[in-house]
Amino acid sequence: MTLVEQIQNIAAAADMHIGAAVWHIESDTRLDVNGDEPFPMASAFKIPILATACRQLAEGLISLDSRVPLRDEDKSLGSGILPFFEAGLEPSVRDLLTLMIIISDNSATDIMVDYLGGAAVVEGYMHELGLREIFFKLNCKDLLRHAFPPEAADLPIEDLVKWTVENDILRDGLAFSKGPENNVSTANAMNALLQRMHADLFPDEVRALAFDILRKQQYSQRIPRFLPPGTKAANKTGTIGGIRNDSGIITISPDSHLILTIFSEWDEASVWNQPKAQHQRVFEVETAMGEIGRAAYDAFAILD
Repeated sequence: MTLVEQIQNIAAAADMHIGAAVWHIESDTRLDVNGDEPFPMASAFKIPILATACRQLAEGLISLDSRVPLRDEDKSLGSGILPFFEAGLEPSVRDLLTLMIIISDNSATDIMVDYLGGAAVVEGYMHELGLREIFFKLNCKDLLRHAFPPEAADLPIEDLVKWTVENDILRDGLAFSKGPENNVSTANAMNALLQRMHADLFPDEVRALAFDILRKQQYSQRIPRFLPPGTKAANKTGTIGGIRNDSGIITISPDSHLILTIFSEWDEASVWNQPKAQHQRVFEVETAMGEIGRAAYDAFAILD
């Protein structure tokens, strides 16, 4: 059975629709399943943000040691720890990039997007690189606002959490669009970005910084889930509703590297108010992503 067939079978068994791309850097082998289909990136869009920050670092436009004051209006719903800190805290740019990647801190992300010049700067850099399948229009706060109907979108965080107990999110809204008005990418385009970052897009010290941060990722239950102990993975996940994504580079050996992106969607709407069933489906989906990660690893480890 080919690796593509394995990936298709794993996704079908988990009842999930995927866009996946598997590229082995050293052999220039490229495989995909729906690799040119756009998917909402969710927090995987933080890889393009990291790349944009790396460009500005390389050009001397920003400094890792610069400090950016946290304001109450910077605090965003969703993942992260900055909303729990007092306004006035002054994390460094290095801190913000680290928080953005390793725990997917949405507040750190939005601060960095503003610091870099806005969403248009990130998207413009992707298109300048020729990655015209990557679109970035909404920061975290705006993206999450579009996951709710107008009557709930601007509620205070505490009230919004209460609202979600009785109401489902807006699953046909902008946050889940696959069009260029949302934050979307194809799996192949994300792999292409990671390949450029791994190669010669930045000076060595900037490249090392980017992958040092990515390798500190705290969410390892998807692509890295079943990799051999000690395997280095430099990855970034993404989650919104029934979207479960992961993208990164697996180090098989010092001379063998695998780029793998999995964008996936599944029917969360049918279980949104059934906690046990929802946790079971998340377990099945993330297990499938881990199985794809291991199948890809095994397919190329034999070449090493």
